[in-house]
Amino acid sequence: MTKILASTLVLLLISSFQGFSQKKAEVWRYEGPRFGIDLSRFLTPYLQTAKRNGWEIQADVPYKGNFFPTFEFGMQWFDDKRDGFHYKNNGTYARLGVDMNIVKFESMKDHDIVFIGARYGYSFFNQETDGIGYSNYWGTLTSSVPRRTMNAHWAELVFGMKGELFANFFLGWALRAKFPVSVSNDPNIKPYIIPGLGKTSTDVPFDFSIGLYYRFPIFKTKKLPKPIKVGTAKHPSENEENNRNNQRSSGTSR
Repeated sequence: MTKILASTLVLLLISSFQGFSQKKAEVWRYEGPRFGIDLSRFLTPYLQTAKRNGWEIQADVPYKGNFFPTFEFGMQWFDDKRDGFHYKNNGTYARLGVDMNIVKFESMKDHDIVFIGARYGYSFFNQETDGIGYSNYWGTLTSSVPRRTMNAHWAELVFGMKGELFANFFLGWALRAKFPVSVSNDPNIKPYIIPGLGKTSTDVPFDFSIGLYYRFPIFKTKKLPKPIKVGTAKHPSENEENNRNNQRSSGTSR
């Protein structure tokens, strides 16, 4: 009997020591700056007859969980040669803005976002045209428009999402509506296309982009960001309505 009790006590002591030694793994939420490249810029040359090449890099940084200040920078070359003219345009552009996540994070490991955002854009570019042919009384003549350096400012509204494919790698897309603010005036020819802004044939150009990103998990926290509450108006609950009805009925009974 004594041996059985001793054995039982030893087993209890061993199990208790194992319980102390096996601590629960800490759950952390990792965040950090995210850098990526716009894949759609590499598809553009195959979607139109004109030669349009370029690249764009993007970056964002988390701020208070649901806000992401963003920076985007790119370059573009455009060359359109047709019967009657040859138009060339190239330059750089940059955008600065912020995105706001509008969906709730389901867990500490959930980093997928659906966002709305705003941007300020600036482009510095040049354009020129040669081989312009026209006919008159004396025959067919050719002319050219000399190279001119220009700039443009615009604002953007953005809607999109970024989903985590696997640890720290994200794939995302964004739909952009662009609102030109000011464009340099060329007395000879209006810019046909502006790097970063798009074609000037419409008052509000739209653009669609697809990006691949990598996040550097520099920061860690144990707090899950709270969802952003849109609007401040609250619907009264049934209890509040009942209380109001009771107060009204008691007032009339008096």
